[in-house]
Amino acid sequence: VFTQVITIEDKTAPTWTTAATALNTTIECSNTEALATAQSKFPVASDNCDSDVTNIVKNAGQFVANEGCANSGSYTNTWTVTDACSNTSEVFTQVITIEDKTAPTWTTETASLNTTVECSDSAALEMAQAKFPVAMDNCDSDVTNISKSAGQFVANEGCANSGSYTNTWTVTDACGN
Repeated sequence: VFTQVITIEDKTAPTWTTAATALNTTIECSNTEALATAQSKFPVASDNCDSDVTNIVKNAGQFVANEGCANSGSYTNTWTVTDACSNTSEVFTQVITIEDKTAPTWTTETASLNTTVECSDSAALEMAQAKFPVAMDNCDSDVTNISKSAGQFVANEGCANSGSYTNTWTVTDACGN
């Protein structure tokens, strides 16, 4: 009697069919819908012997803020998959980059701080000069660092007691926009 033993083994780990950077994305900090979509994506794997390698395990990374701009940073998510013979794939990595590229906007209506005062009404002038616009930002909830550039009085030609002050304001969010 002659005996032949053919041993079948599976020592090959599953591989990723999703391209290495295919799930990477960059999202504006205020776009929660795009972030949810990016977080819900999964890579696809295949295996030379196991036709069902859908047991992909995700390790969801925490948000890591960039230094100097807490509204921007990244999430790094990783996945592995193991076939029926306990061969584990290499780690698949997804980087979701969060950025803040949107400048604050003024919520105060244009020209709503404009006012006309009588030249002798110093109290009205003082009240007008004390007014400030209000701003908001898509990601920075505290944009109260409004900076005023107070204009000098510019007299009207022919009447030195009348004229105007032109004041301007700027505001910067936590990411320098």
